[in-house]
Amino acid sequence: MEAFLNALMAIGLLLILMLIIYLIDRVNAIEKETRKVMTSIQDKSALAASPFLGLSSKKLWDTMTGRGGEGLDAVALEELRGQYQLILSKHMEALYQEGFRDGQRGMSGEPPNTRQIQTSKGSVESWIPAAQAKVLYQCGLDASQTPEQEWAPIRASMDEAGKFLLSKTRLDADSPLSDWLMPATAPMSMDPLDSPRVLPKPAVDPKF
Repeated sequence: MEAFLNALMAIGLLLILMLIIYLIDRVNAIEKETRKVMTSIQDKSALAASPFLGLSSKKLWDTMTGRGGEGLDAVALEELRGQYQLILSKHMEALYQEGFRDGQRGMSGEPPNTRQIQTSKGSVESWIPAAQAKVLYQCGLDASQTPEQEWAPIRASMDEAGKFLLSKTRLDADSPLSDWLMPATAPMSMDPLDSPRVLPKPAVDPKF
């Protein structure tokens, strides 16, 4: 009888030990999952607080064209889109101005399709497809060497490139790019950088 009771006690102690081991394992698993969740929340908070959601160059372009941005807050993305309109505007204008300036100096070059853009929120690298970068640069080059009354083909090329970039990034593409970058009523100054222009005000104020 005593041997039977000892056996039952041994089995009971073994079951208690197994239960304790199970509970410890579960607590560790819960703690690990909690840490993962907290880290993810902190990462998202830091990303949302950083300028342009921490995006730049082609990642920024891909996000604005709908090929990225997974896991980012939809409201934050919509706000970023308003900010991106200014970034893209400055990038397109800079390419045209660079081409115009090079043309005035009798130079010609191969424009990069990335450019560092300065904003009140900080500096960000902008990326656009190389084909459109070349078109905008060439438009500036051609405009500097062509009488204004013969700018129609140049404006057409610029408008096509601008429409592609704006429509791909889901921004307002109704107003032709040449309307503000190559206005027919205002002659181009000797140095276009002296009188920068901007796109029509976006629907959502970027609030820089």
